[in-house]
Amino acid sequence: MNKWDERYSGSEYAYGLKPNAFLVEQATLLLPENPLRVLSLGEGEGRNATYLAGLGHQVHAVDGSAVGLAKARQLATERKVIITTQVADLTDYKLDLAYDLIVMIFCHLASPVRTHIHRQILSSLNPGGLLIYQAYSPNQLKYGTGGPDQLDMLVTLEELKQNFSPMQLLHGCIREREIKEGTFHTGLAEVTEFVARK
Repeated sequence: MNKWDERYSGSEYAYGLKPNAFLVEQATLLLPENPLRVLSLGEGEGRNATYLAGLGHQVHAVDGSAVGLAKARQLATERKVIITTQVADLTDYKLDLAYDLIVMIFCHLASPVRTHIHRQILSSLNPGGLLIYQAYSPNQLKYGTGGPDQLDMLVTLEELKQNFSPMQLLHGCIREREIKEGTFHTGLAEVTEFVARK
C-alpha cells in the first residue's frame, strides 16, 4: 500500500469534504455557467471534483491513489453528480485530451515531475482555458501546518510565472491563509496562488 492509499484508507476524509476555499473563490469569479471540460490533478478523495461537477462541469479526476479515487466516486454518488476518475502516476502522465479548466490544488510533486506536468498543462488547455493552482510555498516549512517536508516539492510564484509565461496571468501571489481542510491541512499556512488564462 502506498503512502496515499494508506492516508485515504480510513472512513473519514483526510482533507475534509468541503472544496478548497481558493478554488471556490476563483470558480465564483471566473467560471461560466455553461459546462466546461475540467481536469483535476492530484484530486485525492473527490472534494474539489464533486464541487465542480455540482456546478455542472464535466470533471475528470486523476490521482495516484486508487483508494482515494474510490472514495471520490462514492462521494459523487452521495452528492448525485457524475465524475470520471483515473488512477495514474503523474511522473509520466500524458494529458491526451483538451480541457477548458485544469485544477491543481495542493498537488505537490518533485520538481522534475512538476516541470513535466506543467508542460502538459500548457499544451492541453484549450485557447481561453483556465488554470487554477494552489500549493504550499517554500516558507511553509516554518509553519508545519500541512504539506510536504521536502523543499523541492514546494512551489514558488516565480516558477509558475516562468513555466506558464505564454498564458495571461489573472492572479498570482504568495500569502498567508488559514487552511482548514480535514486532519492534514490545519492552521495558518503560506501558500502560492496562481490563476492564468491561455
